[in-house]
Amino acid sequence: MPRTSAQRDQQLDLHGLYSETRNESLWHSLPENGRQRHFTRRSMPPQYAEAILENRPGARASEKSIAINFRDLPLSIVRELAWCLHEHVRVGRTIHAEEWNRLSAIIEAVVASEPAIHSLVQRTEAEWAASFHAHYAGQGVIAPGKVELRLRCLRKLLDHLVVAYHDGEWWELDVWNPLCDPRIPLRAHEPSGRSVTNLGHLTAPWLRAGAKFWLKTYLETGAYTWTSLKSRLDQLKWLQRHIDIHGAAGPHIAEDADAIRPWFSSFAAFLRGHRVESGPTAGQPLGAQQRRTTMSTIETFYRFMFDNRVEAARTLNDQRWLQVGLHHCVLFRPDERPRFTNRSSTDRVLSDEVVQQIAAGANLLGLSTDEGGMGDEQALRALLLLIRTGRRINEVLMLDFDPLETLQTPLGDSDTGFVARLRYQQTKVYTANPSILADAEVVALVKAQQAWCIGYLRGVGNSEPTPKYLFVKTHVNRLGSHPYSAATLHARLGVLTNRLDIRDANGRPVEISKTHTFRHTKATNLLNAGVPLHVVMRFLGHQSVNMTAYYAKTLERTAEREFLRYQKVTADGKLLDVDPRDLYDMLELDRRADRILPNGVCLLPPRQVCTKGNACLTCTEFVTDGSFRPELEDQLNRTEALIEQRQVTFEARHGQRMEDRNVWLAGRLKEVVALRQIITTIDEVAPSSAVRGAGTDAGQKAAT
Repeated sequence: MPRTSAQRDQQLDLHGLYSETRNESLWHSLPENGRQRHFTRRSMPPQYAEAILENRPGARASEKSIAINFRDLPLSIVRELAWCLHEHVRVGRTIHAEEWNRLSAIIEAVVASEPAIHSLVQRTEAEWAASFHAHYAGQGVIAPGKVELRLRCLRKLLDHLVVAYHDGEWWELDVWNPLCDPRIPLRAHEPSGRSVTNLGHLTAPWLRAGAKFWLKTYLETGAYTWTSLKSRLDQLKWLQRHIDIHGAAGPHIAEDADAIRPWFSSFAAFLRGHRVESGPTAGQPLGAQQRRTTMSTIETFYRFMFDNRVEAARTLNDQRWLQVGLHHCVLFRPDERPRFTNRSSTDRVLSDEVVQQIAAGANLLGLSTDEGGMGDEQALRALLLLIRTGRRINEVLMLDFDPLETLQTPLGDSDTGFVARLRYQQTKVYTANPSILADAEVVALVKAQQAWCIGYLRGVGNSEPTPKYLFVKTHVNRLGSHPYSAATLHARLGVLTNRLDIRDANGRPVEISKTHTFRHTKATNLLNAGVPLHVVMRFLGHQSVNMTAYYAKTLERTAEREFLRYQKVTADGKLLDVDPRDLYDMLELDRRADRILPNGVCLLPPRQVCTKGNACLTCTEFVTDGSFRPELEDQLNRTEALIEQRQVTFEARHGQRMEDRNVWLAGRLKEVVALRQIITTIDEVAPSSAVRGAGTDAGQKAAT
């Protein structure tokens, strides 16, 4: 997606940016074969030739030249263009030689008519656009399309040159662009490492300067990451909106300290009254969580500026920061701050049937557009790994290119057991050993993606690819140094959601783009299979058991829901006249193993002792439901078979069959009658299917 002017530094005065000394240093920073006015196939560095679009195998048939010509430009501009060419190669951009030559030619024409121009940064983008239009108009051509193409190429050069010429700290610029400015502190693996942060949206000079000072400090100390910076800036924009409406005296907001609290109370009211302007929630009030985090961010900002007000006043050359006091550290009353609510979604665990449908339909991602697919094999394999491993989305998308460590001795069955360890990046929670066991299917997915990645990079001119990541961005990433974007995958999965239209058991659409659902499902399935909590905790990469306990809570809710799905039946085949929730609570509070029977539940109070031995089926304290139906039916068959066996033995010994009043037979016949009544009642009230409860084998079982 082309960058727009809204992402550029609108406040920066380019006219005074040029420096002859800095211009010369750019030239001397280049390798000797990079300091040329005219690059030919023979003279340019090999890495330049690989980056040129016209030099790719698919383009060679047209026999276009790959030469790049700056010969007729002033030396100072030649230095800038040569340095920018080198930077484009360094960051992995593709060089379109024809476009560079066209830009060089039109700059040459503009400079010929205005000899005072000796640098690209002497003019703003708008001034260059006006000169380009004038040039084409002089030729009798109205060519807005051509002007836009030249400007698109020029913008990329100006992005790099602004950083190169800027005489100051990196954070003093309004636009922070890691692609152009290697001074910006990023983590070794940064999910949003290509995103641009534009503080120019904060139009109040004091707020913009203060935000720079705060965010750069937190970024340098590691309190914030580059990925978290965007949300903090977005929250400060709400403060800027309120300043635009009501004004502010400066960092201290108001000269009268008593006026500060009312000012922020009106800000809280402004947030409450705001209606969302676009998107799926358009027209609705701003969410409580968004209002709360905005208030918290603004208070965090002011607490930092109060603690560092002396340094801020000196560094920012604004003594008004000294007027920030303790009364700026708590800006909102408790009743103005929305209550924290962390309501968990009700559809975070997918059934096996739904997961199978997703996996079966995922091929639409990888099929070519001619075949009706989306032509994105990377998205296909990323989705399958999300399902198989339960990792977070960026833990999959930022996998090392070679993330596997083969186990010397495979664990488990040769076909389904673990054969390797899969290393992943930690961008949210840091633990000692970020790796999990991987089976042959996961290994096959990784190897298929490795082969695709190497083939893709060779196709874009990287003859000896050494990609950093397994899943790679396919725009401005010829070197494979940037990962596939989570936003791109979410968009692909959104389309897949609409195409497949998968529904859950309640008929609700399953949103495949909510990738964390696969993590919830994996965790719940592990706990459901009886895997110990500490093992699940290690598998998920959690630092504390409390994080894993969240999934255990989900499991408890699932267990209760499934328990309540069945009507409870007493020994005489009647429905139990007790609230099922009370029964569930009683059993959970008691937690005694002798109350849980193979074919039901015993309601005998904890302090009482059973005196009936194994005569549960004729006991008034016995309760069961449809989840025990297989055991009950088996017990009925075994009891009837036992009666028949004893009758045969009795008849052989005594010459006649036992009468119904026989003590042993009478007891067994009561059990048979009770079992038949129970099964009949269960069949009348049981649902068509049910999920077996937590702690048993996972999966669905038909209630017959």
